[in-house]
Amino acid sequence: MQFEFIRNIAYGKSRNTNDCINDRISLCPADGPARGKRSGDSMISHNIQNDGMHAWAVRAQHHTRKARRARRTPTQCALAASLAALHMGAVWAQAAEPAAPTAEAAALSAPNGAAAAAAAEDQAGSQLDKVVVTGSTSLRRTVRESSVAVTVADREVLDRKAPRSTAQALELVPGIMVEASGGEVSNNFSVRGLAGGAQQFIQFQEDGLPVFYTNALSDTILKQELFIDRMEAVRGGTSGILTANGAGATINFLTFKNKDDPEGAARITLSDYGTKRFDFRYGGRISENWFGGVGGFFRSSDSVRDTGFTADHGGIFRGYLGRKLDDGEFSVNMKLVDDHNTFLLPIPLRNPSRPTGLPGINANYGTLLGRDNGIMTVLTSPKTGALSQVNDAVNDGVATRSQSFGYNFEKGLDKEWRLRSKGRYTHFQNDFNSVFSFDNASLQPGVNRLDPSRNTDVQGMLNRFAGACGGACIPGLRIVGTGEVLTAPGQINALNGNGLVAENISARNKRYLTEYVNDAAVTWTLPNNSLTIGWLMFDTKINKESNVGATKFLSDVRSNARRTDIVAVGPNGQVAGALTDGSVLEYGTWGEGVNTASMMSNSLYINDEYKVNDRWRVDAGARLEHFRYNGWQGQGIGRTKVPGAFDANGNDVDNIIANNEYAGTFGGNFKHVTGNWTEPSWTVGTNYLINDNMAVYGRYAASYQANNENPVTKINFAELGLRYKQRGFSVTGTLFRTQFKDYRVSRQFGTDTRSTDIVGDIIVNGLELEANWRPVRWGGLTFTGVFQKSAFDPKSATGPSAESQARGMSAFKGNRPKRTPELNFTVAPTWYFPNRKGELSLAYHLVGDRFSDPANTLKLPAYRTFDLSMRYELTPAITLNASIQNLTNTVGLTEGNPRSGFSEVAGNSDYFFARPILGRNASVSLTMTF
Repeated sequence: MQFEFIRNIAYGKSRNTNDCINDRISLCPADGPARGKRSGDSMISHNIQNDGMHAWAVRAQHHTRKARRARRTPTQCALAASLAALHMGAVWAQAAEPAAPTAEAAALSAPNGAAAAAAAEDQAGSQLDKVVVTGSTSLRRTVRESSVAVTVADREVLDRKAPRSTAQALELVPGIMVEASGGEVSNNFSVRGLAGGAQQFIQFQEDGLPVFYTNALSDTILKQELFIDRMEAVRGGTSGILTANGAGATINFLTFKNKDDPEGAARITLSDYGTKRFDFRYGGRISENWFGGVGGFFRSSDSVRDTGFTADHGGIFRGYLGRKLDDGEFSVNMKLVDDHNTFLLPIPLRNPSRPTGLPGINANYGTLLGRDNGIMTVLTSPKTGALSQVNDAVNDGVATRSQSFGYNFEKGLDKEWRLRSKGRYTHFQNDFNSVFSFDNASLQPGVNRLDPSRNTDVQGMLNRFAGACGGACIPGLRIVGTGEVLTAPGQINALNGNGLVAENISARNKRYLTEYVNDAAVTWTLPNNSLTIGWLMFDTKINKESNVGATKFLSDVRSNARRTDIVAVGPNGQVAGALTDGSVLEYGTWGEGVNTASMMSNSLYINDEYKVNDRWRVDAGARLEHFRYNGWQGQGIGRTKVPGAFDANGNDVDNIIANNEYAGTFGGNFKHVTGNWTEPSWTVGTNYLINDNMAVYGRYAASYQANNENPVTKINFAELGLRYKQRGFSVTGTLFRTQFKDYRVSRQFGTDTRSTDIVGDIIVNGLELEANWRPVRWGGLTFTGVFQKSAFDPKSATGPSAESQARGMSAFKGNRPKRTPELNFTVAPTWYFPNRKGELSLAYHLVGDRFSDPANTLKLPAYRTFDLSMRYELTPAITLNASIQNLTNTVGLTEGNPRSGFSEVAGNSDYFFARPILGRNASVSLTMTF
């Protein structure tokens, strides 16, 4: 479906009552457009898709375009004209005749208009009257009338939040736990009490189409930018019907698509961590029936954590072009992405109950990643086509190149039937260069790592080079970059003020794919009923999916850590040989996976929304998906010799042990894997308007998560909600129950080389709350959050230790799923500047305590943060936005160490790996509309 943006909140367009009638906007009042709060001259009105199927609320201006132009400075006018000429051509700069000011606008500009203005601001504080398109197929369904849990965040709300990543935007949605500590991309989020980590059960959409069938890496091409107008988030319910792999939530980002008088905006953003960013968007009517636009962003930015290099660089360019038809339209769009991001990993910390940094590495701003260890040449199997590759986290980072081309068609067949179809083709290439932390046992004092009684590899090194040392070698640390060798315990203990060394993983994972998605549906609309039947299909080709080149290496512990060798030192201080190869302890640590696959998904869905009377609505939907998987998975082999490591007589050519063999490699053979399944999803819901101010709704849904060729994972949602609104106050409360079936807890026991899975269900009971209170004109309060109880109920065990562990499964009963808090909420008081010039908001965010592993052995403490944001309209065309995140520089842990299993802290050590939230950081932007 095509979403028509007549105007968005920040960049409104003059509308009058006749406009509302002509566009069939049923929510416009009989005596003129509704008003609402915005800065300066913008008021609230309602926007609807031109075919009459879908409507939503957006803002419209009541001052004339002519009056706005009169207030601009010559510089502003010149910039506006230049951008228009550069990006759209002079023909797009045609201007509409200015409309006369409405009576309501005149009244509000007079002194006695204060009461009306206050009422308008009260109306703007509520999301309940906004019409949503996500999770619905009916004509006009507002949030208050909806039978699903839905959150709306328009451009103004997103600007106030100023999310540094797409994951941070999800913090506006109650019930979603966000771990936004990894930088711009590949962050973790979970929904309604499910286990943290990854992005399962949540589907990202752009303009109603999934970004990918499998959500992983969606945020590498779905970025927060000025071209996004609005976010709509549906939890549970129809989310599992109207999209795939979105049983828990659908997060739909709706983009700018102006079709009327040409208009645009430009934004410059700076930050205290080196951001230099330019966003723009421009579009509108080209001729009577044609419309189009362009936009995007480009930027460079250092990380909040001091990597020592430019962490994020690149951008996105977009465009759209369309033609209006009789009772319909056809349009095409494109998006080009060339972007690079740094992925931030856990860092060494101490004191799990009250996390703090170490000497040499700051908990808020430090990272082990740096130029010295960010670019590494590593050995790979000849079967992959090369003997080595460069893992470049400095220049490439998470390197994404993507081209997407889409279309949208919709047409009224007659007064009751309407056809729509939309699709997108994406060619996607991602090289994920990063430096991962290893398990907590790898973080230890350097003197311990050199102790041959603790480490058999060190003892083996001393034995091997004993002859070259005259029979007595001693172990030492050598800084690769400087050549400095440390052997004395005092020297090693003083290293960086902490004396620690760490084992890390340098990795370069690849995911190259092409995917075509299409959603076609026909809707039959009667006065009290809307029936939609549709077909959603995905055709995915994974051309390359590999983890070739994962390599374990040693470093010291400090910000921008240095690669470190373990060497055998003779009595005269000479180095006789080395355990490590330029810090590398082991090539092929995670083996080598070289995979290709094709996937085909076809879903038939039906959704019916029936209006029993003016107050009672009932809806039900179902989806039946057939999925086929056909893959070729590269088969690894065990330890093998590196070609050229030994001479003809079997002697090591360079006296370096680590480069003699691979830990695991690709053997050149593939395993053919197929999968074929058909699964249903279904839901039923109802909404009842008790009176004009209060509504109740209920919903039950059953759906699943696809797992490639493996059986699906089932999930059920039940919810009961209440929405209430009066002047200056609105609240939505949703009681929910989640059942996640067949959750697996994996662990290697004793001498097992394979994991044993303990299988059970996760049961969650919770309450989601969203509230807005505006008791006075100059101030208000918002609350968003979730209160939940989540528990694991084990049922069976499979694997080598299944029999013994089945007897001990009761120890897991009642455990909380990993990284899931019971409390997660935000309270934000807001002060409004006079004359509706803007606002100042202070957001208090609490994340309750969690456990980093399913065994609940290490509790991650609760943390609290404060974010400060301000918006101020300098002129009617220029707006200043500023944001400070983590004002108090809190050290809050989003995860423990995902690579440490159940044992988070090694032995009796006080040191451990974890990923804290980012330290205090600030950004400021100037936005000009024209």
